[in-house]
Amino acid sequence: MSIEQRLRALEDRAQIQDLLVRYAVLLDDCRWDDLAQLFTADAVFASPNSSTVGRAAVIENFKVKHAPWGFTLHDPHASVITVIDDNHAQGTVIGYAELANPDSTLVTFIRYQDDYRREEGAWRFAARHVLSSYGMTTSDYVAGMVGQRERKRWPNRPLGAAELPDIEGRYPGYLGLS
Repeated sequence: MSIEQRLRALEDRAQIQDLLVRYAVLLDDCRWDDLAQLFTADAVFASPNSSTVGRAAVIENFKVKHAPWGFTLHDPHASVITVIDDNHAQGTVIGYAELANPDSTLVTFIRYQDDYRREEGAWRFAARHVLSSYGMTTSDYVAGMVGQRERKRWPNRPLGAAELPDIEGRYPGYLGLS
């Protein structure tokens, strides 16, 4: 790989890192129009239980899911990004989020499996698949529920098994591509 190609790959990785932080800040600040610009028109946002397709639908999904929470804090802790070519990349992002309203505070540890695409000179999310290690109220967390199989304990939703750690290999992700 030439110096120019290596430099371009580093620049691309830095731009995608910025995309990850912009996503978290704009989501927490409910800046929906700005957040929408981080996704391709045909973007997919999915979890094992749902899939939303199209930029407008993704943003509407965020609005609905964030409506019960007066405060959110999303933190992309770390990532591994693989640049595939000039316009495509994939990444694995580990993150943490807190969501709160007057009734409860929820903590969640998540992993995103991302596909990125450069459009109009900017890197955007083409697909974002979110997997959960746990999601529960702080009282459940303190009570040790993170040690249970049913670590998805969101208020007003059925209990569920977390997807991670993925010891059965159901969600291989993108970590191994680099």
